[in-house]
Amino acid sequence: MIEQCKEYLIQKITEAGIKSKVFTCIKKLEASNESHIGAVLFAGDSFERSGAKTIYVDQLGIKQKRVKTFDRKSSFVVVIGEYDQSKCESIFEKFIGLLDRGILIDDNFTAIEVEDADWVEENDSVLKAKVAVQVKIRFDGGLYKDSTLGKLKEFDLTIEVEGENDE
Repeated sequence: MIEQCKEYLIQKITEAGIKSKVFTCIKKLEASNESHIGAVLFAGDSFERSGAKTIYVDQLGIKQKRVKTFDRKSSFVVVIGEYDQSKCESIFEKFIGLLDRGILIDDNFTAIEVEDADWVEENDSVLKAKVAVQVKIRFDGGLYKDSTLGKLKEFDLTIEVEGENDE
């Protein structure tokens, strides 16, 4: 899940206007001398037990039961840095606008939530950019376990109703 989410965010930040290489490691980000910069950094995972169940029919017509064993929330920090305040805001707003409500990961819908955005100025950051924004993006998915439901054998059923009179 982490790799798919990271690639999704890299694609969106590039579409929003980051032309340089998008960093995925904080050490390389801090060592960079660029003022026009973008980064997608993994922030962490959290898990919570779940017992949600869904019954569905797969593509082969077989009845399946899917149990969501854990809710999984994966967080990323996306950094956009720029020399000009208005350019940074423009890229940021375009990036947020490009985000979908969610993505499919292993045929499971994973919701995308934008959490917090922190704006930092040149003096408050290790980046060379004059202004930067750090936005936290959370992917809400889960861990699932599928099982096939057994088929009932076909059988003949005869019903006799008692108490009927042939009058």
